[in-house]
Amino acid sequence: MKKVLVSLFAAGSVTALACAATNAKFDAPADAGADGQLFAGDSAGGPEAGPACATGQYEAKQAPAAILVVLQRSGSMSQNNKWVFAAQAIVQALDADVFDTMSVGLLAAPNAQVAGPACVFNLPVACGVPAFPQVDLTPATTFKSTDKAGPRQAIKSWLTVNAPDNSAGEGNPLYSAVQSALGSLQGWSKPGKRILFVVTDGGISCTSLSNRPGFTDGNGCSDWENPNSIMQLVAKANADPQKPVETFIVGVPGSDSYDVNGAAFPPYHMRAALSSIAKAGSPANVPAGCNATSPFNQSDTDPKASCHFDMTQGNFTSGAIADAIGLVRGKVLGCVFELPQPDGGTPDLSLVNVDYVIGGGAVKPLYKRKDASNACAGDGCWDYTPDNKVELIGKACDDVKSAPNAKVDITVGCQTRIN
Repeated sequence: MKKVLVSLFAAGSVTALACAATNAKFDAPADAGADGQLFAGDSAGGPEAGPACATGQYEAKQAPAAILVVLQRSGSMSQNNKWVFAAQAIVQALDADVFDTMSVGLLAAPNAQVAGPACVFNLPVACGVPAFPQVDLTPATTFKSTDKAGPRQAIKSWLTVNAPDNSAGEGNPLYSAVQSALGSLQGWSKPGKRILFVVTDGGISCTSLSNRPGFTDGNGCSDWENPNSIMQLVAKANADPQKPVETFIVGVPGSDSYDVNGAAFPPYHMRAALSSIAKAGSPANVPAGCNATSPFNQSDTDPKASCHFDMTQGNFTSGAIADAIGLVRGKVLGCVFELPQPDGGTPDLSLVNVDYVIGGGAVKPLYKRKDASNACAGDGCWDYTPDNKVELIGKACDDVKSAPNAKVDITVGCQTRIN
């Protein structure tokens, strides 16, 4: 995001519910084995066939969670389809069935002009941030964006009728936007994971309206945000013992800016700043070996491997952002799934089997591990948690967490496969 100068001053500085049964029952095919079982993928039934002894097959659901998307709305987002791609991606991603158990919401900033600092003669600047999301965190349920009700439809409608704020310069009050979003997430009344998903094109500003230290811009205002301030904000939220928030950052084109003089862009490498903010906001979920420093140093150069979703290297599409949202959900919600409650009862724990599919590929049957010390790094497995939830272990967990479109199925009624 480039800062706009007017005369001698800037006009603005700038991610469980009980599973819903399919009620599927399976009759034993002619070539079922001696034990009466025909596992998914066997020739008689194809990949969708269940075991012959099964009394029900369920798509596994994770616990309720909340995801709040923060979308930068400064004028620069109107360039190069950034707003269009981001809006399409948000709607496309949140429409996936895996978000049905989650609460979803949207906060866009800046949303208004406010009186600027003395260094720009108190002229209006686009640094306003809403106290509450434009679309509050609300259970998505099964309503999609094309339905007449629900938060997905509300998000789509808001994005359809609103556009980037091209008034009064290029404000990007990301600190205040993140602060407001974190308050909403931590105010979410339900138990479950809390995800903050930020889409920005960089150039974080509006600091001169606060008491935080900033970097001087071309107007002599201490207006460029110090990345350490946002790092401290998201790190504190992530470490909250009661309501931790995982923060993820998407840097769209423009977020690779740098101006040694701090005139039109911040006097630090924006990619390095966003990488450090991402690691501070969700240290357990960043890519292994990514580059970030804490505290952030103004001299940090562009990272060789970013900790955020860096879309400044020719990889920016609406699909890429949508995949990032799906991937974040998998990373945070992890590999623990509620055990189905067929007909209101609890299944026999010795008659449960688990399979998973990645990206519409082949069904992968899993064994329940015999030895609790087995990390199942090579082939994956599953086990029960102390409170009798289903947990994927090792490679199976890695596969599901790293795919935005993974599907986990739990079948009840057949003797558990154990290895």
